Amino acid sequence: MQKRLIKTQTIRGKNIEPFIVLAIVLLIACGGGKEKEIPGMNIAGIRTTISRILISPLAFDSAIVAVEGLAHDVKKETVNGEKTEKTFFKLADLRGNFINVSILGKWEIVENDHLIVGGIYRRTTNEIEAEQVEKIQLEEEK
Repeated sequence: MQKRLIKTQTIRGKNIEPFIVLAIVLLIACGGGKEKEIPGMNIAGIRTTISRILISPLAFDSAIVAVEGLAHDVKKETVNGEKTEKTFFKLADLRGNFINVSILGKWEIVENDHLIVGGIYRRTTNEIEAEQVEKIQLEEEK
């Protein structure tokens, strides 16, 4: 009868197989969850608040910003009599501070939509020339 020796790797004389098994079990257990998407993660710009912009508009003038708030006074108009439409609204925070927003195109934005807007801030008109808008769906209680 022949005996076969199974060689296992050791570190400083200790068997590492239990550590490998433990690592695999942890990877399987921790890796199964679905990633929770962060709202507005794909919006480019400096993440800031409306209050910060209004306190220091010169610091944000011509900067690409990303701000969050509620849409108010939504209007859709044609620009310069052309066929190009532009959507205008005020983006307000919960304190009542607001910034004007304009974006090319016809967007499905209604009063009190919770939005994250990304674009260039213009100090002279207190306006964001938006390039990206994302609606945030608030989670309902279960």
